[in-house]
Amino acid sequence: MLEVYTWEPNANSGKPLLCLHEKRVPFTHHYIDMGKLEQFSPAFLAINPDGTIPAVVHDGFVMTESTPAMEYIDDAFEGPSLRPADPMWRWQMRQVMRYMDNIVAPSLAMLASNRLAAPRYAEVDEEEKRRELDKIPLPERRAAWEKLMFGKTPQADLDESTRRVAESFDVFEDLLSCSPYLAGEDFSLADINVMATFYHLPQSYPDDVNDQRRPHIMAWLRRCHARERLQRGFATGRGFITQRAADVRRLLGVEDVA
Repeated sequence: MLEVYTWEPNANSGKPLLCLHEKRVPFTHHYIDMGKLEQFSPAFLAINPDGTIPAVVHDGFVMTESTPAMEYIDDAFEGPSLRPADPMWRWQMRQVMRYMDNIVAPSLAMLASNRLAAPRYAEVDEEEKRRELDKIPLPERRAAWEKLMFGKTPQADLDESTRRVAESFDVFEDLLSCSPYLAGEDFSLADINVMATFYHLPQSYPDDVNDQRRPHIMAWLRRCHARERLQRGFATGRGFITQRAADVRRLLGVEDVA
């Protein structure tokens, strides 16, 4: 039995969802609403005491790190391989995922949460914020949420995150000038990893990611968004992510095929 606990099909939550759809693996999906902080509910903490999503549970075996979970899925289930056979391209796949997981995705998450969530918490009274913070088990996560809730994220951190995200556009443009996908000729886990976070770039960064400035990223986005299984994966959301993915497809001129 395979159960997947995620929020919307983007970022870390999106990685196992999109991977499972590409592999055509049946699974039971449990929606964990991060907007309501359901990842800190007693029911979910019984599955993952750290209170982080996603969680992938296969016959009782619990996985809580999204990128290793994707590799597990590719190993454990039949379906099209999502890792290059060539050792050089497999190395590049892992390098791309490491760069995304350690540098780019956290930077974009900081920027997005301060733009979208911080204004909402500004309207919540301090006592309620403290009650919510008390639910968070990991000290480092609690500290990050406290900065967000109380508007204390240092401007220097936001500036550095902005720089890192902008730099990543050049990194990926260079990579994609050499091959159609991020780890060679074929779609791989590296593409899922980056698509889960960057699927919206032409909409959210129109001045930086467009056909004139980043033609290779744009061509890659069109190839990925045109994949039926990825479209099915993005359709699993209950909120704005699913609609946003559809809007981006229209912006790119990509037909809905799912």
